[in-house]
Amino acid sequence: MREVLEQVRIYMTALVQESVSREEVADWAMARVKDESADYSSDAILWTALDRLAGADLQQGPGVYLHDGADFRAWLADLDR
Repeated sequence: MREVLEQVRIYMTALVQESVSREEVADWAMARVKDESADYSSDAILWTALDRLAGADLQQGPGVYLHDGADFRAWLADLDR
């Protein structure tokens, strides 16, 4: 699980830097959320981070995203606490 947590940190940083698409991050995270065999939900910090990343591409309307850079920075800060 440590490897996945490190990848989460990398993706969150990339979102903050706008060097990766929201869709790529959300697809990656959603695959882990759906992977019941990995039992990521047993680690509250990891599970919360994956849940957040899985929603990184949610839209309020056409081209209007629910989350922005401030959210991504806050998620990263939460992860680093």
